[in-house]
Amino acid sequence: MNPPAQHPLHDLRLPGPTLVLVDDSDGLALDALRGVEDVPGIEPRVVTLSSLDGPLKGWGSVLVVAADRARLRRMASAVPLLGQCKAVACWLTDAPTPWVLVPRPEWPRLVHLAAREAGDRGVLTVARFASGARAQLVVMEMARQAAGPGETTHGGLVVSYAGRPAAPGLDARSVLLADVADAGDGARDVPPDVVVASRGGEVAEHHVIDRAPTVVTDPGPEPVDELVFNPVGFRKDWDHPVVDLARLVTGSGRGPVTEDVVAAARAFQAVRLPTDTRTADLLALASAGVPLVTSGVLDVAPPLAEALDADVDLDDPLRREEHSLAVRRAAFDHHSTLAWRSALASRAGVRHVALPPVSALLATRRPEMLDFALRQVARQRGAEVELVLAAHGFDPDRDAVRRALGDRPHQVLTFDASAFFGDVLTAASRAASSEVLLKVDDDDWYSPDAVHDLLMARRFSGADVVGMPSEFVYLHRGDLTVRRRHPSEVFARFVAGGTLLLERGLLRSLGDFRRVRRFVDAQLLSGVEAAGGRIYRTHGLGYVLRRTGEGHTWVRDDEEFRRPDIVASEWEGFRPSRALEADPLDRPVSVTTDGG
Repeated sequence: MNPPAQHPLHDLRLPGPTLVLVDDSDGLALDALRGVEDVPGIEPRVVTLSSLDGPLKGWGSVLVVAADRARLRRMASAVPLLGQCKAVACWLTDAPTPWVLVPRPEWPRLVHLAAREAGDRGVLTVARFASGARAQLVVMEMARQAAGPGETTHGGLVVSYAGRPAAPGLDARSVLLADVADAGDGARDVPPDVVVASRGGEVAEHHVIDRAPTVVTDPGPEPVDELVFNPVGFRKDWDHPVVDLARLVTGSGRGPVTEDVVAAARAFQAVRLPTDTRTADLLALASAGVPLVTSGVLDVAPPLAEALDADVDLDDPLRREEHSLAVRRAAFDHHSTLAWRSALASRAGVRHVALPPVSALLATRRPEMLDFALRQVARQRGAEVELVLAAHGFDPDRDAVRRALGDRPHQVLTFDASAFFGDVLTAASRAASSEVLLKVDDDDWYSPDAVHDLLMARRFSGADVVGMPSEFVYLHRGDLTVRRRHPSEVFARFVAGGTLLLERGLLRSLGDFRRVRRFVDAQLLSGVEAAGGRIYRTHGLGYVLRRTGEGHTWVRDDEEFRRPDIVASEWEGFRPSRALEADPLDRPVSVTTDGG
């Protein structure tokens, strides 16, 4: 007879009494807590999130229990004052990977830190302090760091909630109100811009913002936390055929979709959703890029419904990935916390920073490629893009540039042919008006969504540099398109130089682009890595690298791109992904002039 299984917290040894604050939104965390009273030394008092109505103080330790990082982050938005204690722990019952807490400098001295699996049930993080730490702030920081260094400001919009829980996504400034009218309390130093409420009501004008907060009772479907549910880890291959969602979820097969479910889904060709799938579960899978098979009416934005309803050959790995990209992009644009808050801000008539504007840096010494390159920039959508054209050794026709770009903002700079390539790019970066910079090349193809997708990846990854792989390569001499086995949706050391996206401040801190004539991209990536920066490689469907045989700063023989060990597919002629939406005018043309 087998001995009874130990409770996942059997060796936690927290100083009592312990406040066990549990997320009861879907029952997963509550189920995992069964038997916690028998764990030695904890002396628990279990309090559910839905029952909170004020401060909770006087504890030896605090244990926060949630299913995964997304639920922890939503939970932390509503945590009240918890007083001071010497130990704070977080148990994520359905999360696959432990994460390590980095202590803040204003906290008491840390004497013990653990991050490990909790038996066979999720992961556990424990912090013990030499003296009392403010537990609420520790929980908030745990929730912030659990999703990595991604953006958590929510674009500056201040949201409160009345008569309902907080929305997904960590929001340290959100306040749960008993009544809509409480939002107008004059003693509140940080009044909300918007109150999301279960029912309407009158709100007094607040002297800080000089108006009454806007009350919204119909915010639409709850958003999905894109810092948790995102394409990181997407697989281009699969081990098993299409699977029903009920086989992946816990308990009765009714969900919910957690990080564990998404991790399991990566091994399948696609996930088939029942007609009564909850919108939150659908959005979590869609945002994660899991290929989906759906039927029936969906309570989602029309672009997402259209992407989900498209006829897809899931047996074709490329078509499957194109489907994943279309779905995840539509989910991000219409159902992410960023999109949800942007819609609230628009209704309230207040500023909100969503995807930042970008300055594209185009350094070229080939006048015959200029018209092609301008078309690649002009057709960008879903992002604000300025072009900084750095003409290297020639003076472009400024009227022709203006006509090609239409209303898109741009600058034209000229440089002597003897100038270092790195110096040309540095001057372009300093002239740029945006804080986010993108290096583009003059002879490569970019999808209309290329800049948008790079910004999307920057948002959900929190990386310092984001780029695409040179997965698709057009070999001009042989008139061949090659798709290489480049991993994507991963943190990596290298991305294609014609897709480098980073902040101006980071570039300046690295000393700008090095004064070199070639390998300027490799120099920059090496500097980022040496500085401890993180580089993220998103999908490769929106970019095609052109190789003309000679004249490149990156010198490689064409046959290097056709090695059997790295080639996934090869086609005669120009055959980009459908995501590229190539313009007939941009089909390959003869390139005879050497260039950078």
